[in-house]
Amino acid sequence: MKTSERNQHVKGRIYRCWRSKSRCALPAVCELDEERLNQVAKKYEFQHTFANHREMLDSVDLDIIYCVMREEWILQPALDCLNAGKHIFIEKPPGANSDETQQLLDTAIANDVYAMVGFQRRYAAVTREAMRRVAEKGPVSTAITTFNKQILGGDGKEFTTTLWNDVCHVIDLLRYMAGGEPVEVTAYRDKFGSESRNCYTALVRFDNDVTGVLLGNRASGGRVLRSELHGVGIGCYMKIPAEIEIHEDNQSHTMGGWEVDNVDERDTPRYEGVLTMHEHFVDCVRNKKVPISDLRDAIHSIHLVDQIEGTLPDS
Repeated sequence: MKTSERNQHVKGRIYRCWRSKSRCALPAVCELDEERLNQVAKKYEFQHTFANHREMLDSVDLDIIYCVMREEWILQPALDCLNAGKHIFIEKPPGANSDETQQLLDTAIANDVYAMVGFQRRYAAVTREAMRRVAEKGPVSTAITTFNKQILGGDGKEFTTTLWNDVCHVIDLLRYMAGGEPVEVTAYRDKFGSESRNCYTALVRFDNDVTGVLLGNRASGGRVLRSELHGVGIGCYMKIPAEIEIHEDNQSHTMGGWEVDNVDERDTPRYEGVLTMHEHFVDCVRNKKVPISDLRDAIHSIHLVDQIEGTLPDS
């Protein structure tokens, strides 16, 4: 399995994940910044280096390309890779808007390749444990995701909103944990201490009778990433990725994310879901199975983002 990086902002964590994988090679890297390109090539021992992704596509036979860059730049390089018949990994958000996301999906389908999105919260140990335990007891009743930060003083001229470029992580997680598709969305979009929208609240009803709640308050006091998943006689409360508190039949206990995956507490890339996500992608390419966060599924999360933003009418 041969993979490459097309990376405007070097993601050292991704490189480290790939170096730890067996039966995978990293033969090439593409980077516009010459100094950064040389640093990465030396540190991770890339055989081929390029400043132009089209030259890389013409020169090296690759199975997978990681197109890791900001949303305003991703479309054309990703389309070129897909049209070259390469599976790609892209970070969130998948494009500058949902029209670009749809272009990427259509191109992936047309070329019979995968376009996996880095919605890593799906793969976190505490998320997987909560979904497993709730499923054992019956259907999901309620899912809640919270992703707060302090982002004040915006001028309203940002390239994309904080909902699109960041809160989308937990919108995807909400839909994934709920296990259905939205049929009713009530959303509030507010500005506090800012000319930019920085507080999003949404109530979502899914087609499987699950109720979802999204809290994305960027006018708060700091970063908080949490979720809840409730079923029949069970409720799971997650501090992502560190902890899951499980209440079941009036008994409660708490586990660390590392305990769920039976790894060292210091092995954060494992229990936060990063390694699990990349391993899943490679396994899917090898076994010709669509990844769970491929655009074929993630496009529905993007539609929900649009509904909460108010840019897609409720259907």
